[in-house]
Amino acid sequence: MLKRLFIITLIVLVSLPQQAQNKFLIANTKSAVAVVYDTADAQTVAVTANLFADDVERITGTRPAVLTSMPLKAGNVILVGSVGGSRYVKRLVADKKSDLSRLSGSWECYAWRFLKRKDGQSGNVMVIAGSDRRGTAYGIFELSRTIGVSPWYWWADVTPEKRDLISIPALDVTSTEPSVKYRGIFLNDEGWGLNPWASQTFEPEVGDIGPKTYARIFELLLRLKANLIWPAMHPCTSAFFSNPENPRTADTYGIVVGSSHAEPMLRNNVDEWKKNERGAFNFFTNRENVLNYWDQRVAQSAGNDCVYTLGMRGIHDSGMVGASSVEEQVAALETVIREQRQMLKQHVNSDETAVPQVFTAYKEVLDVYDAGLELPDDVTLVWPDDNYGYIKRLSNEQEQQRAGGSGVYYHLSYWGRPHDYLWLSSTHPALIREEMMKAAGLKVKNLWVANVGDIKPLEYNISLFLDMAYDNSRFAKPLSEQQHLVKWCCDIFGSEVGAQAAELLWQYYGLNFERRTEFMGWSQTEPTRKTHPSEYNHFQAGDEAQLRIDAFNRLAADARQLRKQVSAPLDDAFYQLVYYPVVNSGLMNKKFLYSEKATKYAEQGRLVANDLAEMGKAAYDSILLETAYYNESMANGKWNHMMCYAPRSLPVFNSLPMPQWQFDGTGWALAVEGDEEIRRYSDLFGPQQLPVFYRAENKTAFIDLFLKDNRTVKWTVTPSHPCIKTSVTSGVLTGAKMQKQKRIRVWIDWNALDVNGLFNGRLAFTADDGKKVTVTVKAENLTPVVKNDAPVFMEENGYLSIYAENYTRKTDGVFPLEVYSGLGYSGSSVGTLCAGAEDDSTDSKPSVLEYDFYTPRGGNIKVHVWCIPTHPVNSDKGLRFYVSVDDATPQKGSIQTYGRSEQWKQNVLRNNTLVTIPQRISSKGVHTLKIVLPDPGVIIDRIEIDRGGLPDVYSVLPESYQISTGN
Repeated sequence: MLKRLFIITLIVLVSLPQQAQNKFLIANTKSAVAVVYDTADAQTVAVTANLFADDVERITGTRPAVLTSMPLKAGNVILVGSVGGSRYVKRLVADKKSDLSRLSGSWECYAWRFLKRKDGQSGNVMVIAGSDRRGTAYGIFELSRTIGVSPWYWWADVTPEKRDLISIPALDVTSTEPSVKYRGIFLNDEGWGLNPWASQTFEPEVGDIGPKTYARIFELLLRLKANLIWPAMHPCTSAFFSNPENPRTADTYGIVVGSSHAEPMLRNNVDEWKKNERGAFNFFTNRENVLNYWDQRVAQSAGNDCVYTLGMRGIHDSGMVGASSVEEQVAALETVIREQRQMLKQHVNSDETAVPQVFTAYKEVLDVYDAGLELPDDVTLVWPDDNYGYIKRLSNEQEQQRAGGSGVYYHLSYWGRPHDYLWLSSTHPALIREEMMKAAGLKVKNLWVANVGDIKPLEYNISLFLDMAYDNSRFAKPLSEQQHLVKWCCDIFGSEVGAQAAELLWQYYGLNFERRTEFMGWSQTEPTRKTHPSEYNHFQAGDEAQLRIDAFNRLAADARQLRKQVSAPLDDAFYQLVYYPVVNSGLMNKKFLYSEKATKYAEQGRLVANDLAEMGKAAYDSILLETAYYNESMANGKWNHMMCYAPRSLPVFNSLPMPQWQFDGTGWALAVEGDEEIRRYSDLFGPQQLPVFYRAENKTAFIDLFLKDNRTVKWTVTPSHPCIKTSVTSGVLTGAKMQKQKRIRVWIDWNALDVNGLFNGRLAFTADDGKKVTVTVKAENLTPVVKNDAPVFMEENGYLSIYAENYTRKTDGVFPLEVYSGLGYSGSSVGTLCAGAEDDSTDSKPSVLEYDFYTPRGGNIKVHVWCIPTHPVNSDKGLRFYVSVDDATPQKGSIQTYGRSEQWKQNVLRNNTLVTIPQRISSKGVHTLKIVLPDPGVIIDRIEIDRGGLPDVYSVLPESYQISTGN
């Protein structure tokens, strides 16, 4: 009777006026809407309806009733259902008054409609209708997000704000189809976080990653508008299908199940292939057992919504066994794929082309594909990145026409050579946007999967990746990812704290782009190698090692201060999403850089070396303390065993030796900024000179005054001229901790300098022991007059540093230029877009960048072009560019790498690649550096012109100053 009454009621529902002031009341502290679904609909709808009711209760303390028929009492109602499953939604579609017809035949779309009850009861109805079960779930969870429940409410303890009343504007909404059909995550390398946590803390009754854990993961995916899982598959975890509750849970939540590049036909080889029972995993010698193995899983999975991975590799992440040549592999794989598709035809669908299938060209499989492997046209061709965020290949024009389309398998976490990054989230959002939007521009629309390791602590990057997959259009412009980060943080922490948190994370990602936290040991793995000193310079470019320490110290201080402003219910969320990664990344950097600095200073007899060694050890101890808090105290121990600060126990995570040196020097000494080689003498009392100062740049240089034995020294510094300024003029050195050394900053007050041309001055250091040391200070007070049409970069101390985005002129060719704001050491970079004409036309109309610069004399130079280490999009020409100065013959450069070459390893470890091209300048004056870019996907970060004075540094140098010209 109730169902019949409800159907009759729907017929007479009328639309509410679409005015912004109309509000739909959801709940207050005393009452709430009724949530109604049809029992004939998919179970996913019932699950998400109840989860929404839980969300309302989290905010108001009042839980809506979840019903299967229309309530007979007055009040507002939320009706949820899918077009194909809910009788009530079907009736609304047929009635056409609610304009839901656009949902029919769509993929994962939803609509909100606001109607008036006409069943004799007062109140309104909000209809959340989906084109299918997942579309309905997305519509329901979009309402949860709208009322203030984050998709990360459980996985990151984002506690929603308590409110007495929840209402929303009664405005109709209709979503578009997702940009990418299958969007999801790959749980991987789970032995240090997800598996220990699930098996020991969250699901000990199973002792594994089981249905309870997967239910939480699947809920998260739906809240993030994703639909696909590649389940955990390392030896520590049982195969997904070995527990029947796992696939049942996936079906309950409407999640599509797939498997990785190494797991054909949903089989987890490392757990399920028992060699003693089945023989060798070799298609050539053990064909029937291999085929039966796959056939059993296809039959078992036929009732699930699945995407099947075709092909064959080794047991784990290794090449096919048994083939003696690439040609033999090609022939074998084509046979394998025919057999696999026959299984799909037999067990899943008589039309095998209707079954979602993928082929991933990962590692050696790409070579097999390039050797002529023929794939059925309906199979989705999945392109991987190189494991470090740079996509190795994308579909050419012919491949873009495939019925199965293409996909991307992308790493946000990785175990392997040249080095793992499993601990912290360190892939820059700007790189994710650049690479994935490049893929979107080349019609990669069928599947996006991200390797997310243990899920935590990759919360933000997962959100960014999946939001981008759901709606490409939001990320069409550079810095849209930064805007996304700001909104993500503000949605969690509020506008004031959120904006500051986003800025902290943006700077954190920038520092990690320069060098990931896990790479700070300058070591490699597979095989595992010991750590080495970094390439950061402790003596030049303002002490770039200390500048990096200072940057992390500022971030940590800001994080601590900002944490005080976070409301108590959100403290756990702030700790895990912002504080832990920011602070611990800094601690890892300080562990290495303080220890390095201690060793270098000890070579110079600096007493402070022992203090720095202790600070390096203290940084390591703090990592242990912060991680213990994460696991044992945060959220009352909810995440115990989730966070491991030392995945795989690699050398980079170890404590470093803390030597305490015995020094035999006496007194005090000076060391000025400059080349490390001249700082190695045990006695540094000889004449010293700071780098030359230049009028337009307003830079500083440093002088270190330090003790060589334990004593007290009172000192003063006196300039020879009022234009020489110092950060302090006197002080006291003592044997107390970190009081054994003083860094003095020096600069020029150009307004007080009355010398035109080269100025020679000095600083006189004197101490109460009667000793005196003089440092020469030179300044160039001559700005050359140059006549040109734009500002000119000026040489300083024998080099120029130019940031690519600050070009003098540019010319767009077939592949136009774009500034990638946020990407690169310099903060932005410039590259050629990938959407354009056919490759054979690019040389006739390349893009061009020009930079005007001034040098005081002619001679030989080296042009260092630093690029983002991308891979060729689909061209056989590689990633070329041509460099020339003035009218010289252009010299070719290329950033293309092959396989796992040593050059590629260094590129991905530093997120940069260097090409050096010699040139010659005819004379002093203004010259033009021209860079010609015929190929798509070349991205230039910065340029350095070396005339013999370029500092030997790892990171980016401050940009050379520019002067206005012709005035």
